[in-house]
Amino acid sequence: MNEPFEERFRRHVEEAGLLDGAPTLLVAHSGGGDSTALLVLVTAWAGPRGVAVVSAHVAHGLRGPAGDEDARFCARFAASLSLPFAFRPVDVPSGRKKGESIEAAARRLRYAALLALAQDLEGAPILTGHTRDDQAETVLLHLERKLGRGRGGIRARRGDGVVRPLLPFSRAELREFLEERGVSFREDETNENDRFARNRIRNTVLPEMERKDPGRTVRLARAGEAVTRRLDALDQRLADRMAEAKISSNGNWPRSFFTRLSPEEAGRLLVRAAGANARGRVPGKAQIRKILSRLAKGDRTFGESFAGGRIEVDPRRVRFVPGLR
Repeated sequence: MNEPFEERFRRHVEEAGLLDGAPTLLVAHSGGGDSTALLVLVTAWAGPRGVAVVSAHVAHGLRGPAGDEDARFCARFAASLSLPFAFRPVDVPSGRKKGESIEAAARRLRYAALLALAQDLEGAPILTGHTRDDQAETVLLHLERKLGRGRGGIRARRGDGVVRPLLPFSRAELREFLEERGVSFREDETNENDRFARNRIRNTVLPEMERKDPGRTVRLARAGEAVTRRLDALDQRLADRMAEAKISSNGNWPRSFFTRLSPEEAGRLLVRAAGANARGRVPGKAQIRKILSRLAKGDRTFGESFAGGRIEVDPRRVRFVPGLR
């Protein structure tokens, strides 16, 4: 007999400790199938444990009447579960940075709104409906954009309190769960627009890969998790080394510190410095190898283009200098 999906979800979140100790959970609800399933599952899990659940909907104002109906649907759905509902509008066109895509701006502003709301709720974890399919899509997207070295996959738990309890589960499993429960949800028509890279990967690339090589989605998701674990371990080693050396600056280090790092650690430190700057771009492997090679050879003073800025080296310091806007 198949294990009920609710029980699989309960076992996962409790074995992983994803929701431990939180008196309140903030669930980001777009109205789509993934976040709707998440809200149902979390509400059922939280009730017997005395944990409060708040449903939050962030409106981007990009889809006109369809977006307005999403908000109304989410409000009605929260009421049907007897949950408090938080509505947060964001102005994506006005808040968009120069050179930033609409998708990236919407994502950044959405998380900013959710994080602000979570702070009002005394630091409640923010739960999002990312699935195993999202993990596989992210791996392919990073490979396509040559970002894999610096980004890894989707993390089950972020340092800022964002939690993804659905990463082990597929989108199809969630749709089956909703159908069995007779729960409706909203479909975002923009998800069918292959002009957006993620949609193209979701609607065309990954299904074709799965058709030719069944199980590819699961293997890609596992690969993303493995890369993420490796990067997290590498970041922890760097944090320990920097704490030991009493180095806290980001992008400005003693050159002697680099001589004690492995090539992988030194490269990761450079990548992190670029990524910490909002204008930086994830550098390529060739850029990293060139800088590390010159450091290893003992070049006393040099500069190299790096991630939209520059790495400047003198006999005492290694600095990342961001590019101009």
